[in-house]
Amino acid sequence: MFPNVLPSPSIGSVRRGAGVSVREGPSAMKLLIVTPHLPAPPDSGGARRMFELIRHLAARQGHEVVTLSLAGPDEDVALNERELGRVVAVRVPATARMPPSAAKRRTQLRSLVSRRSFHHYFYRRPALQRRLSQLLAAERFDLVQFEYSAMGGYAAPGVPTVLDVVDIEHDVLGQQAREGSAARRLFNAIEARKFAAEERAAWHAATLCLATSEPDARRVAAATGGRVEVIPNGVDTGYFQRRPLAGTDPRDLLFVGALRYRPNAEAVLFFVEQVMPLLRRAIPGVSLTVVGVDPPPQITALDRGAQGDVHIAGAVPDVRPYLAAGGTVVVPLHVGGGTRLKILEAFAAGRPVISTRLGAAGLTVRDGEQLLFAEEPAAFVAALQHLIDEPALRERLAESGHALVRAHYEWSAIARRLADCYTELPVPARQPMR
Repeated sequence: MFPNVLPSPSIGSVRRGAGVSVREGPSAMKLLIVTPHLPAPPDSGGARRMFELIRHLAARQGHEVVTLSLAGPDEDVALNERELGRVVAVRVPATARMPPSAAKRRTQLRSLVSRRSFHHYFYRRPALQRRLSQLLAAERFDLVQFEYSAMGGYAAPGVPTVLDVVDIEHDVLGQQAREGSAARRLFNAIEARKFAAEERAAWHAATLCLATSEPDARRVAAATGGRVEVIPNGVDTGYFQRRPLAGTDPRDLLFVGALRYRPNAEAVLFFVEQVMPLLRRAIPGVSLTVVGVDPPPQITALDRGAQGDVHIAGAVPDVRPYLAAGGTVVVPLHVGGGTRLKILEAFAAGRPVISTRLGAAGLTVRDGEQLLFAEEPAAFVAALQHLIDEPALRERLAESGHALVRAHYEWSAIARRLADCYTELPVPARQPMR
């Protein structure tokens, strides 16, 4: 057994305490899913998870799904309605989908002089609570599902609630408190302490918690004594189709990830500043392309121009051509939580992956079977040289990674598992319609 691998590749659950009432049969349900920003376009890992779960629950599982979401000034409600059906949007000055803004900075300053966390002020909006209460008073929902722990503080009396934890955010904040400037480390350390209590309270309040990996599920179950189901991240292998490696060059490196998410930006900085200088000396012709929305200035400044070996593509309409052209996907994350969709999408596209262990945390993978692990700059160089020297290894990793996602990480199967979990929730009391 090795440290980052699940005991088995099955999707399971962690349970503590007493059981729950069970519904009879897999009948269609009416679901209200509450999100911190609009799921579409699914241009980040979190957005993709919300988008795919909602889409599959409605289209494939036959449930009626209503999405209640915070929405920034420029977020496209019509796009979400076309893709996902009925959407109720509550407009706010800023959401997590948007790059850093003055509104976000004001909220951070407010939190510093308060007992409450930044997450509390940024995500818990009175207008959304009012709209949630209105919907529950006017319509009969079988359950309310909140996406992310920061959204778990809203009240939905009389209805079973599901909390999709996604990742343990106060852990991520604690990791970030060890990186960056002194001011940033101090803020993240304070925020981690404040939000830890709020996050655990959200776990306790939910009828059912979801986690993306078994280690996270065990953490939540130990803290709450409640029921936790493992609903991993996934991939649509029909959309991210496997492409042959023939004609690609392992020296053509690709990183994919929303760059407004600080751990992704820090991973790119680490790779360009610490790994690329070693690669240039050891492996002539190596290049790196970075794809992801909202690159901050320190990332765009890394682009070395048309003749350079670092290209910051930023937001692209479709990541698949980049995956098809890429020879090796790199995931040099040293901070983060949950599980990385970028690895699953690379596997689906048939691309070899070099990742840190944290980058692949929670996925059922083995070093040398589905991907190669590297932590330090020299290890990334050695791993890439290994792929260059052994073409058969590239093919073997691509084949094994693709087989893994086909067998265990298809969104359709994951949504079906989630729908099965719903049948074990208490049946809400039916109140007369108002």
